[in-house]
Amino acid sequence: MNAKMRNDAYSIFSEAIAAVDPAACIYRSVSKKDNELIISGEKYDLSRYDNIYAIAFGKAAISMSKAIEDVLGDSLSSGLAVTKYGFGNCLSKMQVFESNHPVPDDSSVKAGQMVHDFLEKTQASDLVIFLISGGGSALLTYPRKGITISDIARITDSLMRAGATIDELNTARKHLCSIKGGGLAKMAFPSESVSLILSDVVGDPLDVIASGPTVPDTSSFGDFNEIIERYEIGVTMGIGGLLEDGLEGVIEETPKAGDYIFEKTSHYLVGNNSLALQEAEIRASKLGYNTMVMSSSIVGEAREVAKVLAAITREERHGVSPLPLPACILAGGETTVTMKGNGSGGRCQEAALSFGIETSGLHNVLLLAAGTDGNDGTTDYAGAFADGETLERGKSIQLDAHAYLSDNNSYAYFKETGDLVKTGPTGTNVMDIYIILVDMF
Repeated sequence: MNAKMRNDAYSIFSEAIAAVDPAACIYRSVSKKDNELIISGEKYDLSRYDNIYAIAFGKAAISMSKAIEDVLGDSLSSGLAVTKYGFGNCLSKMQVFESNHPVPDDSSVKAGQMVHDFLEKTQASDLVIFLISGGGSALLTYPRKGITISDIARITDSLMRAGATIDELNTARKHLCSIKGGGLAKMAFPSESVSLILSDVVGDPLDVIASGPTVPDTSSFGDFNEIIERYEIGVTMGIGGLLEDGLEGVIEETPKAGDYIFEKTSHYLVGNNSLALQEAEIRASKLGYNTMVMSSSIVGEAREVAKVLAAITREERHGVSPLPLPACILAGGETTVTMKGNGSGGRCQEAALSFGIETSGLHNVLLLAAGTDGNDGTTDYAGAFADGETLERGKSIQLDAHAYLSDNNSYAYFKETGDLVKTGPTGTNVMDIYIILVDMF
């Protein structure tokens, strides 16, 4: 693998991560002058409130919390921050709690109970600032009556293995959990609430990010049922009963647009994948590459998306593309992996292995595919590098790339070839980044 291209790609990726550092996103959007809080140009007179609280949840909860503590200073009364195991850190005024991701566990329910109990004590004269980032759906769970955490964990795992999109996964979560789909806004009412949101979802729909806990829900029990039937997911007695009651109108739907609970809510998007790609493009240009941002909305099966990226790379390599060499093509989004094998590895590693197969034999081309949170799937790696020699490196140590891909075992393949990307927890989460470099011969 070309060492310079590899270093360049990692430098570009690092710049993208820095751009969406949660603290930086908060500082860009939020400031305080005297007794006035300014959020994206909107002003809040802090003297109007008896108490100001902050509740953060998601993979970026700690960084966002530290920034809001810094901005508000003594104006902040107290708060809670819920993040992934291993992502926690001490805060000045906010209690920190860790729970599981991507499949919720008992700690997720405990976190949900803590938030519920906290909000029960807030009053109409209080301001609650929600700091929301990706991963919040699993980390913060408050099951509906009759639903257990094992019900939620089982259906979450089944849908993920079936290749369900994040939108579909969250539709299920919204109807199984009382916090999601506007439920948190309902708990906070009659307090005024402000949500500062770091998007990890394609297109930045606020009702999908962390399952839209503070915004009106656009999905229904009917949508939930359709997803279950389409993916042929077996449900427990508890979920079956809930679905039946929901479809028949025996239990109420999630809060919708126009509901009184949203009269005192405001929402601000403070960071997303597009911002990361913008800064990545600037860095690539400084390194001497001719750049293009292809899309921040890449979706689909990871290995199939990689075939498209490989096709674009081949055209660039053969001079078909109008982008002059050396070239850097950037994209972002969130693909899916339908598990048919028994291996390990996330969507980025699977995409990288497929890309390596498709570009075999091409010279001076490289892909870095990595998750901005530093974790790809259930692994401790962000993603992987792949190039035209990925297959040959495997063959030299008796590895069959096609067999590893068929077994969804990209992690094991790249571990042996030494091409995994490790960043450690980044503290942010704005989906995935794809960096394609094509250099001169």
